[in-house]
Amino acid sequence: MTDETPPRGDASPLALEAWLPYRLFIVSARVAGVLESYYCPAYGLTQASWRALAVIGDRQGLSAGEIARAAGLDQFATSRAIAHLMKLGLAVRTSASRDRRRASLSLTPAGAGAFADIARLARRIEDTLESGLPAAERRALDGALARLDEASAALVAKGWRGLEAG
Repeated sequence: MTDETPPRGDASPLALEAWLPYRLFIVSARVAGVLESYYCPAYGLTQASWRALAVIGDRQGLSAGEIARAAGLDQFATSRAIAHLMKLGLAVRTSASRDRRRASLSLTPAGAGAFADIARLARRIEDTLESGLPAAERRALDGALARLDEASAALVAKGWRGLEAG
């Protein structure tokens, strides 16, 4: 353990406050709460509908399944989020001309405006979070997060049964 590594603690078998997934969750939940306190009253969005809106805004024309994977939502939550966006007039569903079973989603002009507005606040939040980090630490964090993303995808592929007992 290096000096920069938080102590793991011996009080519990997990030492929750030092467990990396928990620490990442807490940071994410705090930021999500700040952002939600803006987009919920301003646009009537839920966290799930915001995530779907953000994915669609970033990549127009995705299917519901693609949105679910990109937003980290299950199919039910995605379906409800999409229905909510459509009810609010922020997104539209278009059936593919060749395969009517496949529908893609895109933002309406109102949805694009909401996305741009919320994205500006999201960027300010990101800038605030990173403001205390020198450029070298930002690059290191970006690299570490990329590796954690790859490792978490591999973990999902293996499942808990794929982990060695230790």
